[in-house]
Amino acid sequence: MKKDKKKTFLTIAVSVVIVAILLFFLKGSIYRMAVKYEDVGGRKSYEIKDDKLSSYINQSLPNDESLDANIDIETIIDLSLDITGNALEFSTFYGDSDPVKSFENRGANCVGYATFTSAVGNYLIKRFGMEREWEAKPKKGKLYLFGNNMHKNAKDGWFKDHDFVVFRNKGTKEEIYVDPTAYDYFGARRVDKRQK
Repeated sequence: MKKDKKKTFLTIAVSVVIVAILLFFLKGSIYRMAVKYEDVGGRKSYEIKDDKLSSYINQSLPNDESLDANIDIETIIDLSLDITGNALEFSTFYGDSDPVKSFENRGANCVGYATFTSAVGNYLIKRFGMEREWEAKPKKGKLYLFGNNMHKNAKDGWFKDHDFVVFRNKGTKEEIYVDPTAYDYFGARRVDKRQK
């Protein structure tokens, strides 16, 4: 009888550990499945002209000679998210949306994260000669968790809206949604647009 209880406990414990590990590694996919984004307006875009910030971006690029020849928008998006995550810490304490101020402070809220990521994205798009095709725009949005508007009852403040970034192809109108905050917390490199 004691052996059966011990065996049952061990089976449950191992199962819990396995589920926890799976949830950890799949958290980005789970987030993407559960949360959808709706664009409800644009935010101010910033062009990076600051030497310290542009130097930081350039030093953050991989030291790979084939990067120039093989660059695509997906790589630019991933680099933009990685650079943002390495340069900033998320905090609601920070209210700056200017990427240079966020970089100096080493922190930003969701508005600052989105404007920083879009500014880095546009910098890289221009650096790699893709500005005729692509652009990155910070967006104000609403989040839907399993179809339910998470901002429905918010009148103002932090929960009224949530900022993210849209990388848009100027010719085809293809849009790629990214949320640098969700990337930092859940590892979600892409997020999905809400289908009405």
